[in-house]
Amino acid sequence: MTKVERVSTLYVVGGLAFVVLGLALSLVVLPGPDLLWRLYIADGLLDGKVLYRDLLEVNPPLWFWAALPAAWVAQHTPILAYHALIGLNLMVIFTATALLYHLAKKTLGSTAAASTAFGFLLAMCLVSVGDFGQREQSLMMACSLWIALLCARIEGQKVALPIAILVGLLSAYGFALKHYFVLLPLVLEAWLLWRQKRAWRPFRPENLTLALCAIAYAATPLVFTPDFLGRMLDLIQTAYYAFGPWNAFSSYERKVRLAMQGLFVFVPMAIMLLTKERRDFCIALAIAIVVCLAIVMFQQKGWRYHFIAAHGLSVMLSIMVVHKAFFEPEKGTRIALPLVATLTLIWTVVAMPAIGNVQTRGQIVEPLLKSIVTKEPKDNRIFILSIGPDYAFHPLADAGRSYWSRYYSMWMVPGLLTPNKNPKLEAIRKVEKDRVRAEFIEDVQCSRPDLIIGEVGYVRTPNAIRFDSITYLTEDPAFKAWLANHYLVERNIGPYPIRRLNRNVPLPAPCKRAAATP
Repeated sequence: MTKVERVSTLYVVGGLAFVVLGLALSLVVLPGPDLLWRLYIADGLLDGKVLYRDLLEVNPPLWFWAALPAAWVAQHTPILAYHALIGLNLMVIFTATALLYHLAKKTLGSTAAASTAFGFLLAMCLVSVGDFGQREQSLMMACSLWIALLCARIEGQKVALPIAILVGLLSAYGFALKHYFVLLPLVLEAWLLWRQKRAWRPFRPENLTLALCAIAYAATPLVFTPDFLGRMLDLIQTAYYAFGPWNAFSSYERKVRLAMQGLFVFVPMAIMLLTKERRDFCIALAIAIVVCLAIVMFQQKGWRYHFIAAHGLSVMLSIMVVHKAFFEPEKGTRIALPLVATLTLIWTVVAMPAIGNVQTRGQIVEPLLKSIVTKEPKDNRIFILSIGPDYAFHPLADAGRSYWSRYYSMWMVPGLLTPNKNPKLEAIRKVEKDRVRAEFIEDVQCSRPDLIIGEVGYVRTPNAIRFDSITYLTEDPAFKAWLANHYLVERNIGPYPIRRLNRNVPLPAPCKRAAATP
């Protein structure tokens, strides 16, 4: 066996080992709230519920539709929905890896293509531990495949039509999951134009596939989910800005903190400079990393999963550059620093988060809420009124209890309590504030919970606003009277006021849900 064959074999074995390790860790670590909510919605859709009517969600429908197969498997087999989702994702990852290797081999050679596939598998399977199935994971896959295909185009390599179409389809899904993601194919196409100049051809099979998918997906809300445009967009533009872990900071302060989190991009960039890396594949990856970070800055959110694509592409790029440096005639100190930097990067953005997730077995449920929920009999209905999904949906989902609200949480209330300087948006805010209150009241009355857990605190915005979820709902006089008649006030547990169903009076009459407004 030649040296090239041995190296390629090592990459194959190493890549498969990372797949097995990533699978094992993902089965041990419980999924995050967003993924549980995604599967909850998919399960509800299979049961006949209507998205954006019975289940109110700010994100477009594609991500939830893509979870329908996993939810179907869970309904018809003993397999858990999240495990089915992992299995289906792994099938796609293996397909993407084969495509990536096939395309990369055309421009990088067989061993370098093997190192690329190795880095891809490491990034896809280990950067996403606890977030397997997040949108940024699909974005990372889309970027990798798209870049490999563009580089083959630059080199004038022949690409089979089915391969180009398949790359277009897989990439279209990743680029369509958030509207910010469309920046990546646009920027990469501009880079391709700059590289090819007069040889550039826009009407390529992958571009046509991407365009057709974009047109089809843009039309779907009009046909299948008209309520997304008619019901959710007003709520998004008036309230979503105030939802997130860093809302106590100004827009400028958020950007500074996000920039600090994004300092890791200097590792692959520095490695490229040290090794004088000039291959198109690596340059395109570097461009994609910068765009992924820009997308995080635009969103101004501080959750770790937003960095999955940038982290994964950085690891992939670093591995590719170090692999090439190993095959240079002069190694010595030239390879030592890039190798140490790459290992440090992998430890920081891959190993440490994975170890942390394994130690906690996923996102920890807020201890006070967990203690309250645990003490209640299993057949008791619990309704949690909290502005955070981690405090509303997640504690009940983690405990295997039913969830009774059409919303993920009261996430929108901070924005609805904050007056808007724009007169048009202020008018929308007032309408949405009353509408959201009415919808939560209906959910509470229709579920007739044994226990209502409220939340009192301060909305995390630069100008803090006191928030009391039960008081917000009892601004409606009829609900205030209903609550007083049927529920007893118990002592507050930390920031959580408790209302318990009064068994000494007749149960509340079953409610009739208002017809959903088209």
